[in-house]
Amino acid sequence: MTSFPRFLPRFAAGLAACAILAGCGGISQQQEVQMGAQEAQQVNAQLPILNDATVNAYVNSLGRSIASRTSRADLNWQFAVVNTDVINAFALPGGYIYVNRGVLSRASNESELAGVLGHEIEHVVRRHSVKQMEQAQGANVGVGIACALTGVCNNQVAAAAIQVGGTAVFAKFSRADEVQADEGGFFNVMNAGINPRGMLTFFQKLLAEEQQSGGSGPASAWFADHPGTQDRIADIQRLLQENASKLNGLRTDTPAFQSMKRRLSQLPLTR
Repeated sequence: MTSFPRFLPRFAAGLAACAILAGCGGISQQQEVQMGAQEAQQVNAQLPILNDATVNAYVNSLGRSIASRTSRADLNWQFAVVNTDVINAFALPGGYIYVNRGVLSRASNESELAGVLGHEIEHVVRRHSVKQMEQAQGANVGVGIACALTGVCNNQVAAAAIQVGGTAVFAKFSRADEVQADEGGFFNVMNAGINPRGMLTFFQKLLAEEQQSGGSGPASAWFADHPGTQDRIADIQRLLQENASKLNGLRTDTPAFQSMKRRLSQLPLTR
């Protein structure tokens, strides 16, 4: 964990750059990638990243196989696992995707994990974070990033950092953004040869867990950061019906996914 006093000067410089870019109104892909790389360094220093070769290789292989079928296949896509049981995932600009261990442990098959990755990939494809930055005041963007990555707003850096493992770094995405990410993610997964029904079953699983826990369980972060879940379930059901004839032959699971799950169960969890 990087201490806050040493972290602040480097981060302040990054905020200044973000403010300048946001003020200019247009952010190029090169600038987007540079910002994403800088933010990924800070996230990696602040969050308990799971460093396991087997798990990381599988998640990166799956994620890149999905991303390679999108319109932004040219990005250097990077995928990482945050070692917390909080159920969530988030995307940084430029193709940096983080998925919490809680997602991996609750996914029953590859299609469920692929649905989460396909959704986050679509946020990057549609440049949702970048568009937020272009529309925001630079100062407000800086405050949002500082709160998210350092926890400076509540002085509980370590605890906040783990919770941040499920939030969009700049701001929570709108319901419209989430619907776009669902629909694009659906086709991202399907184009990779994976049955997108896993998106539906995973959402249903999280909704049942959330209702059982009364809104205070590990899935609560997902619902806080991904609004309108019940409506989105209906949208995915509609997409499945409209594309039913195209789903035949698409895979639902692989031995590699189950091997990853066995490995994951042997690794210590950050509390």
